[in-house]
Amino acid sequence: MQTQTPPAPQAKTEERRPRRTAAASPLKRSSLIIGIALLIGLAALVAVLGRKWPFTRQAVIASLQQESGSQVEIGAFREFYFPYPGCTAEQVVFRRDAKAPTLLTIQKLTIIGSYPGLLIQHLDTIRAEGLRLTPSKEGAPTSLEGLGKTSSGVTIGHLLANGAEIDFPAAQPGQTPLVFRIPKLELTDVADGQPLKFQATVQLPRPAAQVDVSGKFGPWQSAQTRLSGSYAVAHLDLNTFNGVAGEINASGKFDGQLQAVKVEGTLDSPNFEVRQSKHVIHLAAMYQATVHGTNGDVDIDAARAHFLSTTILGAGRVAGTEGHPGKTATVQLSSKQAHIEDLLWMFVSDKKPAMTGQIAFRAQVQVPPEDREFTKKVKLQGDFGISNAQYPNPQTQKNVDMLSARARGEADKVEDIAEKVGKESYDPGRVLSNVKGHVELSEGVAHLDKVSFDVPGASALVSGTYSLLTERVDLNGHMHMIADLPQTTTGVKSILLRVMKPFMHKSKHNESVVLIRMGGTFDHPTFVAVPRAKK
Repeated sequence: MQTQTPPAPQAKTEERRPRRTAAASPLKRSSLIIGIALLIGLAALVAVLGRKWPFTRQAVIASLQQESGSQVEIGAFREFYFPYPGCTAEQVVFRRDAKAPTLLTIQKLTIIGSYPGLLIQHLDTIRAEGLRLTPSKEGAPTSLEGLGKTSSGVTIGHLLANGAEIDFPAAQPGQTPLVFRIPKLELTDVADGQPLKFQATVQLPRPAAQVDVSGKFGPWQSAQTRLSGSYAVAHLDLNTFNGVAGEINASGKFDGQLQAVKVEGTLDSPNFEVRQSKHVIHLAAMYQATVHGTNGDVDIDAARAHFLSTTILGAGRVAGTEGHPGKTATVQLSSKQAHIEDLLWMFVSDKKPAMTGQIAFRAQVQVPPEDREFTKKVKLQGDFGISNAQYPNPQTQKNVDMLSARARGEADKVEDIAEKVGKESYDPGRVLSNVKGHVELSEGVAHLDKVSFDVPGASALVSGTYSLLTERVDLNGHMHMIADLPQTTTGVKSILLRVMKPFMHKSKHNESVVLIRMGGTFDHPTFVAVPRAKK
């Protein structure tokens, strides 16, 4: 009898398959329902926003024209919907009108939003690539008034314009246009009634420098708009200016209203040089200033500059004059901690300063916006006093010491002085002199008035000129000496002066008076003295 194999295993297999199918079907149906619901919700959202869909060509053009007050043209345009709504516009051009030149071009403008954001008029990101602004006499397509606000009430999370350029046309034919490159520009939290945050890196063309600035701006309230943040200026090139060289690094912070922003910071110039002197010095300064954002004028509230062994205090103003280009710097300077050799080192080309000693001064300096050498365009007027002056040049010091000896009636010591000058054994006994007077500087020439020069036994009062350009001295005046004129010399000259003594003038203090003239150069001066006759 043949036995048949029971089909039980096959029956079990058939039973499992229907159970897996039955378990998967609810999941598929659930996913399908969710997907249909999302599509229905999206369709409903699009239907609700259909009339205000912001990413059409017409809507974007209308919005840009409204915000800029310009006529806008767009080349290629594309909308996208997933994973977020937005659009891209290429070759975007702004003009005042159809016949006006181009003011602003953007190679590619990308606007990115979100579906929830559409309900509250919020855009996540606007990215402008290849932005180039060319201001004209009529002005740029946007103004400060539009910065940080939108007339439509739309808020923007991030507005990026990295790699932007601002091209200012040449002021005159043949001149090079000024191009400001902006490697980084980011505005965040752009909304009506709220301050926006900004970060920018600007490369200045002239003087060449890189400026990094960040902070907050707004909300817009005209001249009362708030502004705060920090800045850093790197490698500002002074070689652009006639007469000076080197570079400056500066940093600081600012805060205030647009009409008067308080700024404080420091600057450092490790290689500052007045070209004529060919001497490099390390110049450092701290300053507090007020910047008037409505016209660009600057009030220097306080400044403290230091170089070599000298410290100078300053305050003043950098301001423009109506009808004249550029700005004029007018600064009041003073110091009780300065050294004459440091000032001479800055302006005079001698390898050694012609004079050493402490100097106190108060002066007003004016630098107009002229394209000339610094020493020719700078103007100065002030008073100064030099105490305990000495002269590194042995010949100059010998002349001063011999003058003092003669004025004291010690003419017999002159030869001894001449032998010892320049030797170490003589240095401690050098005669010190004091100088003070009034000076006015213009066109590179210092006009000296009532300059007194005192040494033991004599005092002189002279007036004249000193040229910063040629270092020539031309001073005339008179000298009082406590000794009788015959005592100021020996030999035949002394005998002749004794004969002439009755005819020579003496002051009311019974001092001898001689007329003097100083010439030559500051480093190698010449002296001529003539007895003054009685009137």
